[in-house]
Amino acid sequence: MKQVPSWVKSKVFQAIALGLASGLLVLGASRMGWLDTLEGKSLDWRFRNFTQANRGRKDIVIIALDDTSFTAPEMVENFGRWPWRRNFWALIVHYLHQCGAKVIGLDMTFEGKDPHQGDDELFAQVLREKRDVVLALGMNEGKFVFTDPKEERAFEKRLDQFAWPVKQDIEVPFHTYSGVALSEDTFLSASGGAGSIAIQADPDGPTRSIAPLHRFHDQLIPAFAFAIAARYIGEPPQPSIDAGPTLNVFSRQVPLDPNGGMLIRWHGDERIVYPYFSAWKVVNAALELDSGDKPDIPSETFRNKIVLIGPTATALADLHANAFSPHYPGVEIHATVIDNLLSGEFMRRTGPMIGATTILGMALMMSGLVYWFKSALNYSLLALCIGLAYVGGVCWLFRSHDIWAPFAAPLLAGSIAFIDSTLVQYATEGREKAKYRKTLIKYISPQLVETIMADMDWESLRAEKRNLTVLFSDIRGFTSISEKLPAETVIKTLNEHLNMMVSVIFDHQGTLDKFVGDCVMAFWGAPLPQPNHAELAARSALAMIKGLENLNKKWQSEGRPTLQIGVGVNTGEMLFGNIGSEQRMDFTVIGDSVNLGSRLESATKELHASIVISDSTYQIIRDLAQVRPLGEISVKGKAQKIVVYELLGMTETPQVKEAAS
Repeated sequence: MKQVPSWVKSKVFQAIALGLASGLLVLGASRMGWLDTLEGKSLDWRFRNFTQANRGRKDIVIIALDDTSFTAPEMVENFGRWPWRRNFWALIVHYLHQCGAKVIGLDMTFEGKDPHQGDDELFAQVLREKRDVVLALGMNEGKFVFTDPKEERAFEKRLDQFAWPVKQDIEVPFHTYSGVALSEDTFLSASGGAGSIAIQADPDGPTRSIAPLHRFHDQLIPAFAFAIAARYIGEPPQPSIDAGPTLNVFSRQVPLDPNGGMLIRWHGDERIVYPYFSAWKVVNAALELDSGDKPDIPSETFRNKIVLIGPTATALADLHANAFSPHYPGVEIHATVIDNLLSGEFMRRTGPMIGATTILGMALMMSGLVYWFKSALNYSLLALCIGLAYVGGVCWLFRSHDIWAPFAAPLLAGSIAFIDSTLVQYATEGREKAKYRKTLIKYISPQLVETIMADMDWESLRAEKRNLTVLFSDIRGFTSISEKLPAETVIKTLNEHLNMMVSVIFDHQGTLDKFVGDCVMAFWGAPLPQPNHAELAARSALAMIKGLENLNKKWQSEGRPTLQIGVGVNTGEMLFGNIGSEQRMDFTVIGDSVNLGSRLESATKELHASIVISDSTYQIIRDLAQVRPLGEISVKGKAQKIVVYELLGMTETPQVKEAAS
């Protein structure tokens, strides 16, 4: 069998191999689109936390068809129930013309005839006043069935006046719609333009981009916001698409994603970026102006502004999820896109090469850290710092330069590389240590094992006073029980009991001090510091009682006698350290507080309690413990009586409370 080359075993090779493997794994997942949702959520998080306030344009105003407008008595009286009469639209558009609005966008379609005579003619007449009103086209997934080819050509001809001829150097797959909801021809011909109000959400729910062009048959229809921007700027859009892909329109370069979407640069939560006015208040202002009264809404509010009129009422269902809200009004989405276009303020996503570089670079860096530094603490802290620095850089690019840099994939690649490298390190260099650890752990507590493995200087551990918690447990009447049973049964029963007790101690991070016959002694808080040592000891005591209950059931079914134990727990100052003679040294605890713990265990018989804790222990865990006060008792070696309690239970949620040192 050929020997593995030495260079394969080298740290450099292993670090590079693991880093590349982790990076390529995440890169493949990213290319497959499996991380798109995670990356999208990270962009939402950046918008919520790093969006600069008050960046919205001041020349965009929204008139909301809100819930209040639907219930206002004057609205119902003058315009009926929804859908309102066309004279409402005629009134509000005429009023905005009087106020000097520059462009008006109606985020609604006007299909069919109004049953009220003269309303349609009045609305069309108002639209022709300035031809500054942009109407909505309802692009949908419905299917038109034309029985007559002439009818189909006539329908397409109706759309031709709004379609944009786009010069395309590269083909962009704009979303194709099979149906269009059109307003009446009398309104379309009188308008200043029309655009699609369709809004596509990402697969995970939120809206993050909008297609500037929507395809119907061979026609490309501008989005509603683009049609309004074209009217506002007042110059031919002359759209073209070149490499990037990038849409060139209005002397602006709009970056697109591969699917033809423009990332929306949100400016904040709903209803705080742009001024909102309820439709019924605007109607009242219009009526006040016509009657010669001073309107509540000053005319200057709408002068030279883009005014969007659209639904925000829940019943009209034009609410969408985005980074800020699950119910973001569609009309404000259009307002935000118009804002982006007029300001030339676009979100740009880094290219695939930058994404691949950051993914592989982060993975290689993390695996290199693990192999370069010997201390797990050092390379873990450095890895954390690098991760935080990357997050900070990504957020800075977002806030200062409107750049969407990859967030989730590089961090995931770095995390996988870090974990893989750590595991491989453990499986190779840590194999020998694991063998020693496995041997030592049979004899001493896990804490001491870790202390030994960290090359602690045992001789230098002189005894010192510490605030610790000690536990004593003893089997009641074991001597009389052992006299009545065969030796094999006694040993088997005792071993099972002690195995359970040791497991409980180790599970609760305790240090097993010694066995004295059937008595078990353990302590918490040393050799490794444990701020919650009193809590751990108390939970261990309860677990011992529960464990013995389970053993008693087993023994009873086997015809063996059952056992009862008493447990004493005390917290106080003790002498801990490497204590003993020149021939034998042990880590142990001694002192008056240790003796008191033993006395409490003995007192369990007289007090008819399974677990007795001292007042010093109780004061530390009082917020966690359920106890039964046992009053004051006298113990050997103490001149004054001490207050004790029976421990009945502990809350499920651990809380740490430092013992007084």
